[in-house]
Amino acid sequence: MPTYDYRCNACEHIFEEVHTMDSHLKPIKKPCPKCGEKEVTKSWAGVTPGIGTDTTLTPDKATGGKWSETMNRIKDNIPKRYHEGLDKSTKRTGRQWKG
Repeated sequence: MPTYDYRCNACEHIFEEVHTMDSHLKPIKKPCPKCGEKEVTKSWAGVTPGIGTDTTLTPDKATGGKWSETMNRIKDNIPKRYHEGLDKSTKRTGRQWKG
């Protein structure tokens, strides 16, 4: 879920809240964590675009199995020493690689 910045109207403290994308335009019900003021507004200061990814997404999941079909067709036309690399690419996910 994305993080949104809010600014307190009383003390101008900027804080973050996590919301679903469909509820980010709704007013938040939490008060300012610094002074307790209930009047807070969304802050656009320091907004930078972010990129999210499904860390369980594999090429086959994204293509409905078409990725493996394509890799198998490619393997028919290349030397066997390259097959292992193609098999690894089929199992890759969006998770960070740790060597």
